[in-house]
Amino acid sequence: MNMSMDPSQYAEILAQNSIAAMQSRLVAQQKKVASEQSALTELKTALTDFRTALKGFGAKGELVKNSAKPNMEGYVNLKASANASKGLYQVEVKETAAAKQDSFEKLTDEAVKNATGTMTVEVGGKEIDIDLTKVETMADLRDAINKHPDNPGVTASLMKVNGETRMLMGSDKTGDKNKFEITVSGDAAFEAALTATTISPARDAQISIGSMVITSDSNTFKDVIPGVEINVVQKTDPARPLVISVENDETQTKEQAQKFADAYNALFTKLGELTKSGGDKDKRGALAGDSGLRVLEQQMTSLLRQTTNGKNLSDFGISADKAGKLEIDSEKFLEAVRDNPAALDAMFGGADGIIKKMDKSLDSFLSTSTGSIKSRQESLDRKNTQLTSKADQIQMRYDSSYARYLKQFSRAQAAMSQMENTLANFFG
Repeated sequence: MNMSMDPSQYAEILAQNSIAAMQSRLVAQQKKVASEQSALTELKTALTDFRTALKGFGAKGELVKNSAKPNMEGYVNLKASANASKGLYQVEVKETAAAKQDSFEKLTDEAVKNATGTMTVEVGGKEIDIDLTKVETMADLRDAINKHPDNPGVTASLMKVNGETRMLMGSDKTGDKNKFEITVSGDAAFEAALTATTISPARDAQISIGSMVITSDSNTFKDVIPGVEINVVQKTDPARPLVISVENDETQTKEQAQKFADAYNALFTKLGELTKSGGDKDKRGALAGDSGLRVLEQQMTSLLRQTTNGKNLSDFGISADKAGKLEIDSEKFLEAVRDNPAALDAMFGGADGIIKKMDKSLDSFLSTSTGSIKSRQESLDRKNTQLTSKADQIQMRYDSSYARYLKQFSRAQAAMSQMENTLANFFG
């Protein structure tokens, strides 16, 4: 025993040796769990990103984009869906919709305070009664109307006009059917005070296409032109026809297809990284051999090969390369879309389309109740708890061994020191 070496150094070395094998196994297990946790996080992110991309194609999963454009700006705003009918449509905006609004110049706080009857406000067959004995001011009357739980669709307001407070009332919605009517019973004086000046009469919007005249209680007309939403802004001049052109938007449709391909390829690349078998140069993926991911990849690949109404993706120039990633032949794609845009949407859209089915296939991983990622994360959390407990046990064993060895070596050092002192005195 080296007398110059502190007993604590001997104790530390031997105590560490006593737990070395257990600690090595623990570190390896901790690394494995951490690697799997990291991989699951990456997988969840990749699958969630892909699902978000799929949601970006809308509830129906439409890839085809159509455009609706007017020949003159400022008269209508247009939206075209994937099933919009191509063609030229001459439209005349005869009237825009308006909400009824009245001003009550004769109404005063004094008139409200002295009122004793009942004020009834009616819209489209629905009405409310205001007990005038319970309001003292125009502000009270306004609040009684606006805050009534059964308000049928009107809003009262107060404004200053030349220093005087004036009450206004307006319908919440445009159109003739949404106009309001006011009646008063039991107080002729208050009824007279409610004589109104109409600021804006209720009015339906009206357009014509050829000999057809169409009305709407709002400024929105849907499917008058199939698949096109028309929002009228102002009346047109009959002498200057408004022409709406509906056609395929090839640029946006190609962009939609490319977005799908990019999203799919990004997911495919990440799955490849996580599941690669490894080799001399490549590191083995943390989820290599995962049966669930193999099933997911097979489902995705199968969906890309499905046939809808006799058409498949290759008919539109969309195919997988040798690495399994999607490529788009732009010329073939645009030619196929021009010829049959509905076929492309049928493949991707609807309940039986690629997008819905791919989104559904993600549930087995992403479901917050039954998804495998959630259950596996919980399992890894339990393993982490167990490993933390094991680490505490190893530390306790180290501490116990260290204390025992320290005591033994301290005694041995003390004995050897005493022996050396005795020998020194004997031979001194």
